Amino acid sequence: MSAARFSIGIDLGTTNSALAYAPLNGDAPPETLPIQQWETPETLVEVPMLSSFLYLPEDALAQELNGEVPRTQGWIVGRLACRRAAELPGRVVRSAKSWLGHHTADLAAPILPWGSEEIGPDQKLSPVRASALILKYLRGVWNNRFADCAFDDQEIIVTVPASFDLAAQKLTLAAAEEASFPSSVRLLEEPQAVFYCWLEQHPDAEPLWAESGAQSVQSRQVLVVDIGGGTSDFSLFEVRPGASDSVPDVRRLAVSEHILLGGDNIDLALAVLLEPRLTGGERGQISGPRWDQLVALCRDLKEKALSGTATADDQFAVVLPGRSSSLIAGVQATNLAREELERLVLDGFFPIRDARARPYRKHAALQEWGLPYAADSAVTHHLADFLRERPHVDAVLFNGGLFHASMLRERVLEQIAAWQDGARPIELANTEPDLAVARGAAHFGKLLQSQSRRITAGAARAVFLQVQTAASDEQKAPALVCVLPRNAGAEQVFDIDLPGLEVRTDRPVRFQAWSSTRHGRCRAGEVLSGDFEAFHRLPPLQTIIRTANGQGGSDRHVPVRLAAKTNALGLLQISCVSTDPSVQQSWPLEFNLRPQEQGNPGSGAQPEALPVKPNATVEARQVAHQRLANTFTKPAPKSERLTANSVLKHLERSFGLARHHWNAVLLRDLWPSLNEHTAGRKLSVEHEETWLTLAGFLLRPGFGFVGDAVRIDELWRLHDAGICFAGKRSKVQEYILWRRVAGGLTPDRQETLLAGELNVVRSGRASPELIRLAGSLERLPRQTKADLVEICIRQALQRINVKQHCAPYLAALGLLLNRTPFHAGPERVVPPEMVARAYAAFQHFDWTEPELLELHVLFLRAARVVDDRSLDVPTSVRNQIATKLERAGVGSARTAGMKAFTPVGRAERSTLYGESLPPGFLFG
Repeated sequence: MSAARFSIGIDLGTTNSALAYAPLNGDAPPETLPIQQWETPETLVEVPMLSSFLYLPEDALAQELNGEVPRTQGWIVGRLACRRAAELPGRVVRSAKSWLGHHTADLAAPILPWGSEEIGPDQKLSPVRASALILKYLRGVWNNRFADCAFDDQEIIVTVPASFDLAAQKLTLAAAEEASFPSSVRLLEEPQAVFYCWLEQHPDAEPLWAESGAQSVQSRQVLVVDIGGGTSDFSLFEVRPGASDSVPDVRRLAVSEHILLGGDNIDLALAVLLEPRLTGGERGQISGPRWDQLVALCRDLKEKALSGTATADDQFAVVLPGRSSSLIAGVQATNLAREELERLVLDGFFPIRDARARPYRKHAALQEWGLPYAADSAVTHHLADFLRERPHVDAVLFNGGLFHASMLRERVLEQIAAWQDGARPIELANTEPDLAVARGAAHFGKLLQSQSRRITAGAARAVFLQVQTAASDEQKAPALVCVLPRNAGAEQVFDIDLPGLEVRTDRPVRFQAWSSTRHGRCRAGEVLSGDFEAFHRLPPLQTIIRTANGQGGSDRHVPVRLAAKTNALGLLQISCVSTDPSVQQSWPLEFNLRPQEQGNPGSGAQPEALPVKPNATVEARQVAHQRLANTFTKPAPKSERLTANSVLKHLERSFGLARHHWNAVLLRDLWPSLNEHTAGRKLSVEHEETWLTLAGFLLRPGFGFVGDAVRIDELWRLHDAGICFAGKRSKVQEYILWRRVAGGLTPDRQETLLAGELNVVRSGRASPELIRLAGSLERLPRQTKADLVEICIRQALQRINVKQHCAPYLAALGLLLNRTPFHAGPERVVPPEMVARAYAAFQHFDWTEPELLELHVLFLRAARVVDDRSLDVPTSVRNQIATKLERAGVGSARTAGMKAFTPVGRAERSTLYGESLPPGFLFG
């Protein structure tokens, strides 16, 4: 490996990316690297920015474009991809960076292009992979340009929003690793990079002192407002005159929360504004790929109108191609005046507000479909909230392509002046708001290499772990213990001793993590009440406690303390450290970045850090375990009929508690005894029926608790072995068991379950329990679910017409067509056309008939608004369904979710499962 010659700064942007570099020796300033990319299929260009879009070309075009630019596994990166977003949106990945901060989605799963049906699931990209391909492209461009100065040998800095939490930072580094970046790559907050760029041009920060005429002022506060394509990022810095030279002391005081609000939101707002003009006055008529096309057209329109060269009188044409293969048929067109765009942006995104303004925050929905954009689009609301109780702002440094428009910079300065009783901050010049981040990152790398003075910036946010310490406190809000204070320095270690904190060996341990940019005075070990409104939820931290060389034995408790720090690269490191002298080990906790391994992606169900204990005494549980062992080791007495109900009644007497009050920890505690006696099913058909019923009762809903993945693995052996008694009695209970735990089954296992029964389902001879099981398999591929929808519609219609029982088919349809599944992601939701198909099939029946009441639940789920154009049923169809339901006696309060987006409430969530959930099953 050669010695580094350059510092390379990479701005991995939502809309555009850039690379700048500075020689480590000498005084040469950073410069940007021209990036070669396809402009059209025939034209290559070199420009300073790389459009952060990826396009999967058709086979013929792929052959033509092969070999001219860095290879990215068949995807085209850059300006051509950006152009194609308006023509073939289903083949274009955009805003990949924004997904990295969205932890309810599985960011390692291939979900992009979002909602696309034009390419197969095996061709799609994960957000991490898409980001890696952009980084890999930039690496390739460098190596093509500097063959004698390999990229991997240089000092590499990649920027991230200051609002990126610790998990999003780790995902960014994962993308860099996948792009074959060296392990020494560092992250830098984008607002810091912008400020470094400004400081490189003004080493003594002279413009800050110009008004006072001298550096006698003790300090100045500089606000960086960085609004990109995906986020609004605010950081506040304190600048003091240098003590011994002209270089000032700069300290980062605060960063904003993660606000998914930027240029993308303006594009969407423009599309909403233009839609009724294109459709003749009705909203909600443009959906799917054509909506994506309209949004892409609006992005181009916005960039032209706000470029600084347009005048107030300019008119911009918007032409949306039709669905027909004809170039002319179906084309919709309208015009937008620049004045209208200015009004939309100023009034909708930068309104004048009182300093007490706070952003509106909606309660989280069951699923965050697509990207969870900020509920309040007013940037000034978020800025007022950020500046609340913070020092007076003396200067503002703007960044991001949006601020090419002077009217927006003026509006922000005017607004801050109003909040500060007329004291207007000065504007610090940024002549290249599209490139300043990359330039500043390159300058930072140079300062780092030379060990020169840099911005003082510790941990941007305090980190907390959620704890609950006593069984008697089960209904009490959990507490939060601070493990890493805000502004903690790199490599500064914090030890936290929590009385009674123990972990079990050979078992997973998981802590729910939270962060805050506000709790700057909290010390490590300080415990706060669980008022979660002021905190940002992180993915859980977890590990498995395995002892070396058999220390401590198997399945024992080990007392531990916690140790936390941020390393030199800025990454959080937390470990469980044994305090038992006989077990001298520590176990690092890692973020679980795969939500399906936490349980339900997006459900918010999370295990406690220190779980509530079983709500039964140790003695009662020992009796229960022995009862289960006895039940499945010998034949049942002739005087007693063996059923699951009879076993549960015995356990109720042991616990002194009705079964519906047994908490989730108690249920899971009973599972090992049942699992150890799986062979007891062979004793009789009654034993097998009882075992299957108890297994479903103890493990329902199959996820949501530490160790459930292991328990489902144990249960899956039942499928591999098969049932012992092939008659109807065992088979029915097996169907019910798999339905009750379906949420914990991987997609592959769900497909395996259905594959063995699909012919029976198609034949129309399936039992009601099998049909309900098929409906509960929410993680099946879309096409498989679409096939099941057709089968259920056909079978239900046949039964309705001959007055036979059809409720199981309607119940299954309600799950298969559901817009907000209980335990599956949006990539598994069938297209809205399937809902329209179902409504057309059932609309002429009388929905007040008792046998058809299941249609009410079916369409309340199937036509619910989720605020995603690729999933929402067209407005006209939803209105027809709502009218039909209301005429059948369904109240308007229940149909409200079909007319406008409303989050799925806690009470509604439980009904999605179909039966009661165990006490202690927690929703976020």
